[in-house]
Amino acid sequence: MASTDPSLTAAINPRVRKSPFFDATVEDGLTSVTSYNHMWMPTGYGDPAAEYQRLTAAVSQWDVAAQRQIEVRGPDADALVQLVTAVDTSAVEPGRGTYAPIVDFDGTLINDPVLLRLDDGTWRFSISDADVRLWVDAIRGARSLEARVRELDTATLAVQGPRADDVLRALGCSWAEDLPYFGRRATEIGDSAVVVSRSGWSTQGGYELFLDDPSTALDLWAAVREAGQPSGIGPGCPNQPERIENVLMSYGTDTGFDANPLEVGLEAHLDLDGDAFVGQEALVAVREEGPERRLLGSVASGEPIEGFGHPVALDVGGRTVGQLRAAAWSPRFARNLGLALVDAACTVGAEGTVHTQGEQRSVHLVELPFEDGL
Repeated sequence: MASTDPSLTAAINPRVRKSPFFDATVEDGLTSVTSYNHMWMPTGYGDPAAEYQRLTAAVSQWDVAAQRQIEVRGPDADALVQLVTAVDTSAVEPGRGTYAPIVDFDGTLINDPVLLRLDDGTWRFSISDADVRLWVDAIRGARSLEARVRELDTATLAVQGPRADDVLRALGCSWAEDLPYFGRRATEIGDSAVVVSRSGWSTQGGYELFLDDPSTALDLWAAVREAGQPSGIGPGCPNQPERIENVLMSYGTDTGFDANPLEVGLEAHLDLDGDAFVGQEALVAVREEGPERRLLGSVASGEPIEGFGHPVALDVGGRTVGQLRAAAWSPRFARNLGLALVDAACTVGAEGTVHTQGEQRSVHLVELPFEDGL
């Protein structure tokens, strides 16, 4: 829960970078940020209900420049990318992408990026909040692979919501709606050279515009805002209620920093029996023995949960069985929904308690995904 102490301030210093869209987001009413990949990332514009409504019924534009791009290129780029991802990278066609969890030698999830394969033979990881460049470059050096690993200055602007197609058409990109998921195409929007990708961190449909030259970022933001006016566009950001309702996993938030991908339900996204990758043996052992924890849904009692902060202990039968990792009031289900990482023996239907935001709440554990009739 956020502090209400007016004497508490966040330090702004060179180690936390500003997005090239930052001034535009402030002009559009930015009220809160978080630190993500050593950058400020918007978390709110002062009206959560309106932001949810735009995302689920109209369209919103997001500054997600903090979703950094890590490029891998060189003679051994293919080998390096395969080594650090738990998927079959040979199946990724040029111009396409895939969800590509990364684990360490013990099988612990250390990032869950989208992996993009470019037409020129290079690769890009569009990463969650972790220092992926350091990890990939360390593996490169340890295996003496000939490749270059670097973080790009790419700024990403997301257009998310059911009317995202209307916005892209207004921008002269009517072809975008024919892109497959994770499909990409280069184009120009005004003076901005962008790559349009059918992707984004919501389940409402939409696009991400990758801008490699951030000098035109403010012009791109303005162009998208103008094109979206007839569709009811407004500023937004990764939306906690929407993503919990639809179980869009957040690395670090839902997983902590010690979970393996089998504990959080990612087995379908892994290729444990394919080409070798770092952590493969550890994950195969977890599969054979069974994961120690599982991710379940929760329905909590009480007044609407807003601004849920750090994870809290979840008790069942007087024993702590895990943590409520994330929670929010769901407009769709009219319930307090959450994601709980609990002991594998913990059963669906269990009744427990959590203490959050100054009160004890009862919690009912349910299977994921959430279904009507909770």
